[in-house]
Amino acid sequence: MEATTISVKNAVGEEFLQIEHDETNRWIYACWIGEITVEDIKIGGEKKLEQIKLLSYPKIIVDHRKTTGAWDDANEWIQKSWLPRVIASGLQKLAIIQSPDIFSAMTTEELVAKINDFEMRIFDEIEEAKAWLNS
Repeated sequence: MEATTISVKNAVGEEFLQIEHDETNRWIYACWIGEITVEDIKIGGEKKLEQIKLLSYPKIIVDHRKTTGAWDDANEWIQKSWLPRVIASGLQKLAIIQSPDIFSAMTTEELVAKINDFEMRIFDEIEEAKAWLNS
C-alpha cells in the first residue's frame, strides 16, 4: 500500500487524527487517537472532507481503535452536516473500526443506528472492513 500520511493536531499540538491515502484501493484511512472532542471531530471531519474532494476516492475507513470516551455530542453534526457533504463529494462507503472503549463504541453504534440511507458498517477487525470496502 502506497500511503501519504497527514497528521492533524489540536491547539496544544497533540495529534488526534492521522489520515492516509491508499492509491491502490482508492480509499482514505483515518485513525482517531485519544479522547476526542467535538471540536476535534469537526476539524478532523473537515480535513477528511478536503481529502475526499481532492482525491475523489469513494471509500473511507474510520479507525476508532485508539479512541477513548464518548463523543456523542458530535453525532448530530456528523449526521446533518458532515455526512451529506462527503456523500455529495462522491463518498459511497464508510467502514468504521470499533473502539475497545465501551463509551466510544456506544457513541459509534448510536451514530450508525441513525443513518439508514448510506452504506456504513461497523467492524471489529480492519481486514473485515477492507474486504467489505472492496466487495
